[in-house]
Amino acid sequence: MISFYLIACLSILPIGAFLLTQDSKQKIFVFSFSFIVIGFSIFSFTSKYSFLGSIHKELISSNFQEAAKLNIELNEDFFIRFNKYIEDDQKNTWLEEIILYSINIDSLNTAEQLMEFAEPVFNQTDNQVRFYALYTILRDKKFPEYALANLNINVSVPEICLTEQISFNLFIENGPKIPIAQLTASDINKFEFSLSNSDSLIPGFDLASALINQEKIFLNSALNCKDNSSFLSTLKLKKVEKNKALLAIEINEKDWFVNAQ
Repeated sequence: MISFYLIACLSILPIGAFLLTQDSKQKIFVFSFSFIVIGFSIFSFTSKYSFLGSIHKELISSNFQEAAKLNIELNEDFFIRFNKYIEDDQKNTWLEEIILYSINIDSLNTAEQLMEFAEPVFNQTDNQVRFYALYTILRDKKFPEYALANLNINVSVPEICLTEQISFNLFIENGPKIPIAQLTASDINKFEFSLSNSDSLIPGFDLASALINQEKIFLNSALNCKDNSSFLSTLKLKKVEKNKALLAIEINEKDWFVNAQ
């Protein structure tokens, strides 16, 4: 955009020279025509309603790139310009692209600030899933050791139960009644299971998030038998010091109780 202004200024020089010569004729016509053409070009680039581009959008992009390269937070002027000059239906796309760019170049301070700004924007447009997906990408980049968070489950079932189906739901204690991981299996010969981040119902609301925030976690298990009886189990997970991203739990026969239904 700066180059455009330089070209515009240079283009005025020969016109000015023409107007200053004493034997020049039709000066008013030349001046008027030049003023209209140059004025229209500048308006086309700088107006809010520009169809050729906008200096404001370029300044927004330029300010962002400077901050991202230095991995620093953006100043308040950036967000004022963003809200004023970026169309509402384009805000999500802009934010998604610049957040992903920041993460890609390891500018995590910039990315985190943009995520805070982006949350209400994505909520207003009912794109929370996209927001949580961005959050997950940023979180895994910042805490790579939790990207492969996993809970291994060893199960012993009551002898009186011929297993038909078993299900697991992992919850945060005193948290939302939405599991951070969920799994249902019908393989009666398999009693070793695993829950990971990929078993979450909402991207970012998963095992890794709970572990990073040091939440207390408990596992609800349900066992369905072929005689239509069922058993339930609720166990709290204990902290693991050696590898905080890898957890293990055993459900013994004594941990099951009959589901009264």
